Amino acid sequence: MNRESSDPARPRLGRRMERKALTRQELLLAGRRLFSEKGLYDSRVEDLARTAGIAKGTLYLYFRDKEDLIQAVVAAGFERLQQRVHERTQGARVLSDVVSRIVAAHLEFFVENPDLMRIFHQARGMLKFDRPRWRPLRVPLLEHLESLAEILGQAPSLARLSPGERLELAIQLFGTVSGVTSVRVAANPGTSVEVDAQDLGRTLVAAFRRRSAEGAVPGRRGRTRRARPPRRRRVVPPF
Repeated sequence: MNRESSDPARPRLGRRMERKALTRQELLLAGRRLFSEKGLYDSRVEDLARTAGIAKGTLYLYFRDKEDLIQAVVAAGFERLQQRVHERTQGARVLSDVVSRIVAAHLEFFVENPDLMRIFHQARGMLKFDRPRWRPLRVPLLEHLESLAEILGQAPSLARLSPGERLELAIQLFGTVSGVTSVRVAANPGTSVEVDAQDLGRTLVAAFRRRSAEGAVPGRRGRTRRARPPRRRRVVPPF
């Protein structure tokens, strides 16, 4: 007889782990709902417990404090956004196609998840002060930017750029898309975050084309190569 299958402790352990995972997911959803409504600053642990319908002490079985829950909510949100972008950019190779699909994926995501758009905006605001307790929020942000930089490399004209240069383009792209949607809502609360993806995409494509062409000089047979810095002439001292 298989001892593992006959061990009565295993089914109980499995059910217990499932319940814990379910409770943690419910806390993440409750935190996401509360943070988007009351803000990251004003939300209290008591509010979280009430929203989730649990005792205050139960929260601490899953998260160290409110900041720990905020970090988990932000990380889960960026993970979902990355998945959407990867799905939308599968097979894209032309620069205009890659950039426009990335832009469309972000805008679609923010339209469907306006609460996460607000949470991301607040998280970026916290990071500007560089307080030690909020620094972990920078991890999912940087991971998302690095993921965008990698996807931008699918376009041959951007693949020849250095990783640092592509990361800068990723910052510009994400900053533009998230900034436009955030300002739209800030200027008119309650309005839709929907933005014209084609117009925004064309603007970014034009900027990225200029960036990828910087430093390129005509080569033989119409090809281009990266321009080399001028050589310094050796100055021979007079005798």
